[in-house]
Amino acid sequence: MPLPHAAKHSARHAAHHSAKHPARHAEDQALDRDSACATSAAALPSSFPSALPPSTLRSPPEELVWRQRQAASLMATVASAVAGHTLNLLDHWQACLVLTDRDGVVLASYGHQQLLGNDAALLHPGARWREESLGHNAIAETLNAPRANRLARIALEAHDAECLKGLASASAALLAPASWSASRGLTPGACEGCLGLICDPYRVRQYSLGMLGVLADDIEQRRLGEAHGHDHHLLRLHLNRSQLDSPSAALLAITPQGQVAAASRRGLQLLAAHLELTPASENAANASNSTAHAADSDSCATRDDIHLLLGQPLARWQLDWAPLAQLAEAQCVTLTQHPRFTGYTLCAAPPRPRVVPRAPAKHPESQPPAETAARETACHPSLARLHHGDAGWARVCELLTRLVNARLPLLLQGETGVGKEEMVKALHQASHRAHQPLVAINCAALPDELVEAELFGYRRGAFTGADPAGREGRLLEANGGRLFLDEIGDMPLHVQARLLRVLQEREVTPLGGGKPQRVDFELVAATHQPLSELVKAGRFRADLYYRLCGATIALPPLRERHDIAGLSRALLTRLCREQQRELPRITPAFLDRLTQHDWPGNVRELDNVLRLALALCDGPTLEPCHVMLAGDCLASQGDCPASEGQIARQPSQTSGQPSLHDLSSAEELQSALDSLGGNVSRLARELGISRTTLYKRLGAA
Repeated sequence: MPLPHAAKHSARHAAHHSAKHPARHAEDQALDRDSACATSAAALPSSFPSALPPSTLRSPPEELVWRQRQAASLMATVASAVAGHTLNLLDHWQACLVLTDRDGVVLASYGHQQLLGNDAALLHPGARWREESLGHNAIAETLNAPRANRLARIALEAHDAECLKGLASASAALLAPASWSASRGLTPGACEGCLGLICDPYRVRQYSLGMLGVLADDIEQRRLGEAHGHDHHLLRLHLNRSQLDSPSAALLAITPQGQVAAASRRGLQLLAAHLELTPASENAANASNSTAHAADSDSCATRDDIHLLLGQPLARWQLDWAPLAQLAEAQCVTLTQHPRFTGYTLCAAPPRPRVVPRAPAKHPESQPPAETAARETACHPSLARLHHGDAGWARVCELLTRLVNARLPLLLQGETGVGKEEMVKALHQASHRAHQPLVAINCAALPDELVEAELFGYRRGAFTGADPAGREGRLLEANGGRLFLDEIGDMPLHVQARLLRVLQEREVTPLGGGKPQRVDFELVAATHQPLSELVKAGRFRADLYYRLCGATIALPPLRERHDIAGLSRALLTRLCREQQRELPRITPAFLDRLTQHDWPGNVRELDNVLRLALALCDGPTLEPCHVMLAGDCLASQGDCPASEGQIARQPSQTSGQPSLHDLSSAEELQSALDSLGGNVSRLARELGISRTTLYKRLGAA
């Protein structure tokens, strides 16, 4: 039910902001009304009610899914910006950061989500934080007038909700960058959402607004780069060269003609502060007031300022765009004698081309019917590089693209050598944690007595032979990134119990004691063993199994794939690039020999076969004789042009001469050795004996 003072607070704060900032409050109302009209016209499907009851504190699950889909891009940007240092701060403060949409519905939350105890659901996705639902709070105050109240903080007893009394709430609006284009003109930036920090005021104190302001600036800059970085130059300005990549820098999106197409909030403030108005300027009568207002570091430019700034050439600020556009991305220029920007350092990044996965060239001899449909499957470029037309493998890549940022533990099952590690690497590159570490651990390669020390780390003196300085475990190394546990089925039972506790509590306690440390990582496990059968046999914990298999994905073996030819071409191209040699011509017969093999060793075996084929190929063409499969002997390929000098096996009954395996006397062995140029190792390998035995036979004359 609605809280009793909700309407009173809403009216009181609306009147307060209207009196304090009349121009911008009217502007907020106009922009919010325009945005709301656009949202209502093209937003909720017909199956959604036009208005939810004010007493509803949570959105229905289907509406939450719809809202998260609408804000998927914003959620991805925020997750990338929050990862790392911000998460560590939240853990240290025991605070919770929530992301809401412009309607005050929580989309995602980070940090200490049990802060409210029995009312923890208010910090989970779907909770409503508008005043009509939760009463007076910082998020509601910011969303009432996003530009006027971009940063807000409400402390202690000022909250209406009993569960928030004694806590502080701070918030920051996330504003889309204003932009200009020749076709659409000026597009003011609307409010995309809000960041809310719920915390203990005595633990966080004055740092909350500062942290939220910096985080909001960082997110808005990232959003500007995502929207304009593909077809505009991105120009950064700052008085401190070392701060060019920080949220405090001014960021401008510049067209190839040198016009300002978009600018961050700080970019608008900087340009407005250095704007030289001429009598002929449009809106010159009131431009000086808005310019002075935008120069204030605590405010953002008004609509009049934006009209005067966006769409204008950089020459208006006496910045010559021609040489700036030629700067390399890592190159900076410090202005020394500029009338307005003296001391500023400039850095220009060229437009980034959009990455579109390109399908491999079609080869008539290696195009199964299923490849056409598979190539049309939409998946992330890093994952698309792993399949070359096989429909089953394409479905796996498409499924992983959907799950890559779902914060869901993944279990990959497949035979040894099928490519599980390569799949995890591609999965990590496709995720929002790509800039964070990927820590891979082969559980089968660690001795049982060292598994705990390797995973959890240890303190000084934890056990005999321990490093005196102690060691940070691999789980802590993966903090903020992704942890890959390969061959999880070989993990000892006593270690499984400790790992389960880490996954439940998200805390790691090193061997030897010490304070538990918070960790945040995405988990991917892989095994070639059927874990469900191990659970029945009592060799794997059932509770850990169900914790790992948030989504279980089976990787098909190579023998079941229909893209062996395309995969072989891709591997050969990569190997030739590594060896710095030209790619030989690949004959259809060479590919046929590869596709007819059953590949018990999967992709690992194929990689070795192709490496050997390149080593044997001295000419410009790869022939079938260069394919050495399991059980093949190099000497048996006597018909291959690359096998000159090899000993041909000829039956003694047809040639009248003993075969290589029939050689027994020292003279015969010496003759065979001479024909091989004195290569003892090669002769021993052909005879199937050791070099020591061969030396004994040669000396037994």
